[in-house]
Amino acid sequence: MRFSEVCLESFGYHLPDDAISSDQIEKQLFPLYQKIGCEQGQLEKMTGISERKIWPTGTLPSSVATVAGKKALENSSLKPSEIDLIVFTGVCRDSLEPSTANVIHHNLELSPHCLTFDISNACIGFLNGVLVASNMIESGQINSAMIMTGENAGPLYEYTIPKLLEENNANAFRKSLASLTLGSGATAFLLSRKKQFNTKPLILGGTGMTDSSGHALCKGNGNVNQLQMETDTTGLMKQGLALTASSWEKFKKEMEWDNDTPSHILTHQISRSHHEKCFSLLNIDPKKGYSFLKNMGNTGSAGAPLSLALEAEKNTFKKDEYIALLGIGSGINTMMLGIVW
Repeated sequence: MRFSEVCLESFGYHLPDDAISSDQIEKQLFPLYQKIGCEQGQLEKMTGISERKIWPTGTLPSSVATVAGKKALENSSLKPSEIDLIVFTGVCRDSLEPSTANVIHHNLELSPHCLTFDISNACIGFLNGVLVASNMIESGQINSAMIMTGENAGPLYEYTIPKLLEENNANAFRKSLASLTLGSGATAFLLSRKKQFNTKPLILGGTGMTDSSGHALCKGNGNVNQLQMETDTTGLMKQGLALTASSWEKFKKEMEWDNDTPSHILTHQISRSHHEKCFSLLNIDPKKGYSFLKNMGNTGSAGAPLSLALEAEKNTFKKDEYIALLGIGSGINTMMLGIVW
C-alpha cells in the first residue's frame, strides 16, 4: 500500500514515573532462583533490560492514552472538533466492551461525527491502526485521524511473580520470561490530509505478513487488573525473525527501497538479543537503530511509535530522510511502515 496524501500532523506520548528493576524482580523471585540454580543478574543479561516503567495500580489504558492524545492535539493545528476518526490499538484495554476508544473520545470531548473503534493485534496494533487510518485519508473518506495506545504491564507482574513462586520450577520461568520484559507507556499519532504547502512528515505506505502457524507461541489473557501471558520465547524468536526477513523484502519491493534508503530504523523493541539479531538478519547497519529497552522494557504496541516520538524530540531526523517503522506481534504478524521526514 502506498500513500501520497497522508501526513504525520503531530504526536504525543506519556510515560510512568515509577519503574520496577530487574534486580527488584529477582529479589522477589529469590526462592525460585535458588531452586533452579539461576544466578542473580541473569534477567538483565538475558534481556538487556535494567528496569521497566509501570503505572500505579488501578491505572486504566484509556486514562494514559488520553494524556498522550491531549499532547498530540496541543502539538497540532487541529481542533478536537476536526478529528474524524479515533482508533485505540493497545494490547491492554479498559474492558471487552465498549471500545476503549469510546472512553478516550469522551475524555477528549470529540465530535459525535468522529468514528470510534479499537484495533487489537498484539504488539503491532498501532502500526495496523496507522495503515487503516492512512487508507481512509488517502481514499477521501476522512481528513484526520488519531491513532493511540496505552499499555500497562503492572497487572502482569502482580500476577506473574506470585504464580512463579507458587509453581517454583524452571519450565514455568521459561514460559514467563517474556512477561518479565514488559513495560508501560502511551503514544498518540495525529494524521491529517496533506496541505498544499506541506512541511510535515509523510506516511508513504506499508506492508504486513502473517505466519499463523505460530499462533500458539505466545498467549495472553486476563483483565485490566490481572493479566497473564505464557510465551515460547525461543520458538517465537525463530519464527518471528524468519517472517521479519520475508516481510522486509516485501516492504522494500512495495516502497521501491533498498537497504540504504532508510536513514533510521525504528523497531518494536522486544529484547536486546532480538534487536541485534533482527538488524544482523536484515543486513542493516545497527547504527540506524535506536533502543530504549534498557530503561523502559518492551512497551508492546507503543514501542515503534514511542521510538519515533522520543527521537523526534531529540531532532534526530533531518528533512527528507526516510524512516522505517518495523513491528512484529504474536500470531505471528508483521507490519512495516515507511515515512519521509
